[in-house]
Amino acid sequence: MFVICLDGIAPDEVPDRVLAAIRSRLAGDPEEERQVAAEELRRLARGRLVRAIRGRHAGAANPSVPL
Repeated sequence: MFVICLDGIAPDEVPDRVLAAIRSRLAGDPEEERQVAAEELRRLARGRLVRAIRGRHAGAANPSVPL
């Protein structure tokens, strides 16, 4: 499995970051890749939670937006 979090990466940098990650991670052993993938999943989940919380706070300031 290959997972990468690209939060905070400029769109024009995404292809280079993905290719660099693929190149560096293909050389790793399976256990190392599992650890890296788990950390990337944590980063993705953390980013989604932050965006969800920020969205709720923005919605609370605007009563027309359902929570």
